[in-house]
Amino acid sequence: MKRILLCIVFLIVTAMLAGCTNQTNADEANEIIKLKRQIEQLSIENKALQNTVEEQRKALEATSNNGYATILAKDIENYPRSLYKEITLDIDMDGEDELIELYVNAEKMENGVFAWDDGQTWLLVVNDGEKTYPLYDGFVQLGSIDFSTATFDGKPGIVMIEMWHSDKSVHKLIYDHEAKGFIKETLYKKENLFQQYNQPASYAFFSDAYILMKQAFTNKAVQALEASENNLQEIHDRAAIFDPILVDLGNAQRLFETASELNPELSVSLDSALNTLNQMVINQPTAEQMNQLRYIYEMFLEYEIDHLIIEEENQIHPEIKKKLQRMNNIFNGKK
Repeated sequence: MKRILLCIVFLIVTAMLAGCTNQTNADEANEIIKLKRQIEQLSIENKALQNTVEEQRKALEATSNNGYATILAKDIENYPRSLYKEITLDIDMDGEDELIELYVNAEKMENGVFAWDDGQTWLLVVNDGEKTYPLYDGFVQLGSIDFSTATFDGKPGIVMIEMWHSDKSVHKLIYDHEAKGFIKETLYKKENLFQQYNQPASYAFFSDAYILMKQAFTNKAVQALEASENNLQEIHDRAAIFDPILVDLGNAQRLFETASELNPELSVSLDSALNTLNQMVINQPTAEQMNQLRYIYEMFLEYEIDHLIIEEENQIHPEIKKKLQRMNNIFNGKK
């Protein structure tokens, strides 16, 4: 009897253990299924996220390649130390002028020449009341930022030159009322991407270059023409006198080169003028060189025509061409 009872108890316990084991196995199996489903769901979500990131990357690349960007108003905490250039213009066509300013983190010396380093921080902003739009804010290594204003499809705009080492880009910036900011578009980057806007941009740069050149040979040249022979004996004294002229001519040359790249019909070279003036710094100027500078000074004080370029023909005005040719002849020893 005892043996029968022990067998019954054994069978009951075995059944109970078997039931627990089966329940445990079932629970583990369910957990595994749940984990598999979670892993599959995470894999699907990860795949979707990767696709989204890839689509955004491609869209960003496309935007970068086309040179489009929207620049909104932003508070500027730190301004570079020196104001390099400023222009007033009703850029958003609201009836009131905005102030366009270009700053650079370089010290401006007493003679107006900047103490350049290998690289500087540049900031180009449009100030519209309490709103400030940073069109460019960054460090440029072995290069510079410059800008001018032009008209595109009847709307006022800004054209900006961005130079890095030997690379150069030209950007068009137009205020967009719907976006409430400036739309930036790359016009030129080695290859001419948007030929239809190159001519207006080239006219703007040509005009700025001509103004700089005229300023160099009139306002800046006065000090040199009035300097006594004693003031021209030492190289550091000559540099202080002629460097302001050379700086303006160098900037003008860069703008003329950009205008020519955008529009070959506007080709102008200041090589002869720059070479002569550099020689006047290296060595004490000769009487002939000083006379050449005086002839140029008087030439640029003559009556100036209203339009530098005949836009309908996409040509430099004939009178301006004659003046530029005459300038080169004077610096090359021809009259």
